[in-house]
Amino acid sequence: MIGNTTDCAKELYYKTKQKVCNIARIYTDANDCYSPAFSDLGISDLHFVAKGKSQTHMIEAINSSTIDNLARFNRKSKRYSKCYKMIEDTLLLFFDRKQYHICI
Repeated sequence: MIGNTTDCAKELYYKTKQKVCNIARIYTDANDCYSPAFSDLGISDLHFVAKGKSQTHMIEAINSSTIDNLARFNRKSKRYSKCYKMIEDTLLLFFDRKQYHICI
């Protein structure tokens, strides 16, 4: 399992790189996990911190839709998932139903 937020940022980069081979720019919010992660990977020149939501609005919209439609991502829900496999299966079903066809 991934240990900290910097490791999560690296893992996200690796998974994205598998799907999109040529990444020209990476826009993130000001979370301080991204700079060390991208520096460790040697790609800090691709990383830009977006001011506001101008470059991150699409992923924020998908995140909002996911949270709104899936009760297990609300922390105080009875359907809170502790198992990674259950979270993965739920997301795959949700995205397939929404026809995003995103592979996790």
